[in-house]
Amino acid sequence: MHTPNKKFAIYQEILQRLLTRRYRFGEKIFVKEIGESTGVSRQPIMTALNSLQERGFVQIIAQVGCQVVQPSSDEVADFYRMFANTEGLIASLAAERGTPMEVARLQELNEQIARINPAHSDASESYRNLNVDFHRLLHAMARSPIVSTRQMANFELSDFFIVQSCGFQAHLPDVTGEHDEIIAALSTRNDKQCKKAAMAHIDSVSRHVIEAMQRLHSEEMAATV
Repeated sequence: MHTPNKKFAIYQEILQRLLTRRYRFGEKIFVKEIGESTGVSRQPIMTALNSLQERGFVQIIAQVGCQVVQPSSDEVADFYRMFANTEGLIASLAAERGTPMEVARLQELNEQIARINPAHSDASESYRNLNVDFHRLLHAMARSPIVSTRQMANFELSDFFIVQSCGFQAHLPDVTGEHDEIIAALSTRNDKQCKKAAMAHIDSVSRHVIEAMQRLHSEEMAATV
């Protein structure tokens, strides 16, 4: 890995492994293996893993090592309650501060999401990328960079939970309609309705994730009987 900023690059490399399910809930992460596959020394790798621990992706245990987190469905539900409330705040600010041109661009992005063919092998990645673009623009419309920066970190963790449980395609049939509700409220500068629509959108994602986690847990328990 030849780059002027190895710490950032190795952080992104490990994050992508988490977001593509190369590392799964509860799995150990071996520093030696990462070093051998990337050519990066131990110190930048540990710096990256510590940053990922701070963001909720991994857990570093003294004398044991590093492993991917394995949260309960209740813990994930709590996360999404916080996530939804923050997204609702951002959406309400966007309704007050956004421009018609920005609303039109959101509509364009949502139309691109609607055209994704679920049968294509790249459907999940296309949806994830366009959804990130949609919400980045929504956040920019809020004109509140501190809140938006914190929330985008939550989006990465949410994407991680989605990948580890239901997958992005589970929510694809619902997302454009939910985005339309947000866009409609933005168009009329209805901040209360915009907050409600944004929170409902995140709550919908949460249901898919938690139901999948509970189903996977039940299957694992049945397999041990």
